[in-house]
Amino acid sequence: MPRRFNVRFAPTTQVSVQKPIACDQCQYSEIGTSPQRSRSGCKNCKKRRVKCDETFPVCLRCQKRGTVCESESSLPQWQLEISPLILSDITSPSQVRLLRHWCEKASQIMVLDPESNPFSFPILEYLHISPSLMPTILSISAAHERFFKKDCLETCLEERGKALLLLQKELGGRQQPHPITFMTVFMLGISTPWIDPSSSQFGYEHLNGARALIELILNPSTNTDSKFAQLALGTYLYWDMACSFLVDPNQQSTISSSIPEAVAKIAGDFHPIMGYSAEIMYTLANLGRYCRSFIDLGIRDKALEEEFETRLLAWRPTTKNTELILLGSSFRNHGLINLYRICGRTGCRIGEDLDMGNHSPVDNIETEKVIRQYALQTVKDLSLIPTHNWHTNMQAISLLTAGSELTADDHRERDMVVDRFTALYSINRLPGKLMAIDILQDVWQARDFEITISWVHIMLLRGWRLSLG
Repeated sequence: MPRRFNVRFAPTTQVSVQKPIACDQCQYSEIGTSPQRSRSGCKNCKKRRVKCDETFPVCLRCQKRGTVCESESSLPQWQLEISPLILSDITSPSQVRLLRHWCEKASQIMVLDPESNPFSFPILEYLHISPSLMPTILSISAAHERFFKKDCLETCLEERGKALLLLQKELGGRQQPHPITFMTVFMLGISTPWIDPSSSQFGYEHLNGARALIELILNPSTNTDSKFAQLALGTYLYWDMACSFLVDPNQQSTISSSIPEAVAKIAGDFHPIMGYSAEIMYTLANLGRYCRSFIDLGIRDKALEEEFETRLLAWRPTTKNTELILLGSSFRNHGLINLYRICGRTGCRIGEDLDMGNHSPVDNIETEKVIRQYALQTVKDLSLIPTHNWHTNMQAISLLTAGSELTADDHRERDMVVDRFTALYSINRLPGKLMAIDILQDVWQARDFEITISWVHIMLLRGWRLSLG
């Protein structure tokens, strides 16, 4: 049986069963009852003075309107037990609030399942090992609490500054950094574009440092706990994949042999960020760097392209979970679309490729048909994952790639993609989700004038380094 990161919490309150939801035309949810004021409804419903059904993370009214839903989590409240050692590092009630917000809400944006979340309460046991981890968590929590709005980042930037100073001491004070330091490096790196998404900064220095830490963690002489090593490796693989298009060719470095060997060992294990997709994430990271190098330098390696294509077409799901199968398939399609679109690789005959059977080269017209078919299938698959399902968290990257290939004839699918990105922002509050809509609008406008261009080209032309992970 595949291993899972099981996290158990002790609830302090019972979850109440919600009453039937009223439709938009009904004044009351039940005949003969008075309208109930929503105590934790979203801001839109409160502003409109209508009853919110409080469906988290996107209420039904906001889903229908396609608007951002600024709602509070309706997840069960868990008992927060903080040791005296942790309390000694907390100097204000606001920090206690931010720590709790992290455990119960902010950390959920990083995983597929909030009830199997090693970044929530379980991460507290590492705070005494890595002093920089506490201000890092508080920084992200403060920004998440305010939807990462630029004019509300004072506390976020203050805590982030503390974290960077402490991290420098941690890395400079030892001959060999502690493996747990990886968590601070990862969180500071992945949150860099969340705080200023329109800049060219995406945490490359942290990504590069994380790679060195991963190689340290995978070294048998380090004696790293196997559970933590698996968590760190999978976390790095997903982050590396999400940033692969952002790394300049002159900054790309060779990955040590220890990483692919370790990837093969965890291929069948569940990971809270990437599910059962370790091998495909590793392939997509290498493919993304190759595509970016091709964009900048124009140098092709047809043998490597064939290897990427073969690996992606050979991918098979190793789980029976429907949502994880749909996610895995969408990532596979994301890779194939970019391989065919950016590198101009000749595609496969329609029907053969989607059935993962034998394939043969065809002309560019057929390639365009294949790309569009992949795009339509991906949008359809991702729309089958409801927005209240936390697996929605990880679909932004493949949704952007598929959405960028939709034509003017696919107006219904285009609307679906915009609505889903709006819902994604409601779910995880990351501004990059709204920026993805801007990129799509540019791609679609060009395509409507019969100019075919990838979303990666548009992103680079805008001077952005958009990280959707």
